[in-house]
Amino acid sequence: MVANPGQSCSSLITDEHTVSAFILFYAEVQPEELFMDNIITDAEKDPMGAMLLDTFHGETTASLEVSSPCFEMTHMTGQEMLRSYSTMNRVEQKALALCQGRVLDVGAGSGCHSLYLQEQGSEVHAIDISLGSVQVMQLRGVENAYHRNIYGEQHASYDTLLMLMNGLGICGTLDGLNLLLQHAQSFLAKGGTIIADSTDLRSLLGEVDDASGYYGETEFVMCYKGKKSAPFPWLYVDFETLSQLVTYNRLQCEQVIVEPSGHYLVAIYIP
Repeated sequence: MVANPGQSCSSLITDEHTVSAFILFYAEVQPEELFMDNIITDAEKDPMGAMLLDTFHGETTASLEVSSPCFEMTHMTGQEMLRSYSTMNRVEQKALALCQGRVLDVGAGSGCHSLYLQEQGSEVHAIDISLGSVQVMQLRGVENAYHRNIYGEQHASYDTLLMLMNGLGICGTLDGLNLLLQHAQSFLAKGGTIIADSTDLRSLLGEVDDASGYYGETEFVMCYKGKKSAPFPWLYVDFETLSQLVTYNRLQCEQVIVEPSGHYLVAIYIP
């Protein structure tokens, strides 16, 4: 069975031969062909950046709304995003302890993880697609903060790729996760590690039906003071499915922490 552009990885994941065909097909696809307009340059479409800037400049009650067709509307506060190491959860703290060598912090937000690693003497490069977020990182003292996405990393060499706060979500879909696993091998050093977290939604949703697609593929919109993001895909991947994709990409992984909520930390190893 040959994969085609309209065929999702979730429909291929149950069979080794068809997954291999999928991987071979997407090895020829460039990231920009799958992920369009994923650098935010319009301030009116950057509610996260606006909230972080307001929080940095002293607005202690700043928060944005996060809506999804799959979940009840929730709020994310600026104070939470600018948290210190002492207030981070145990998944975050363990992830930071596992970082080694030269680190790339992807979707770095306010830079709280990068700042801690920097204080420990690590060389950290922090990237985010939100221009406002990058400005806040620079204001907070992150030495290497850049406005770009992970596919802008083409020729660098890192020892650790750090992706926290359900960091694998930026892949958007299982297809995107497969592409990330391929692309990461182009800039991670031999023996390098991807340190990331995600959540198995079955712990929250109970029984799920994949008839209409993988249950962990969803979509979000963020709003803050009249600024509204474009809808963006987000992925919550269970560890079994992640493990299968990791194996098909000839990598290895280990589940480091699992919480009762389904939230877990994973280390993916580059041979």
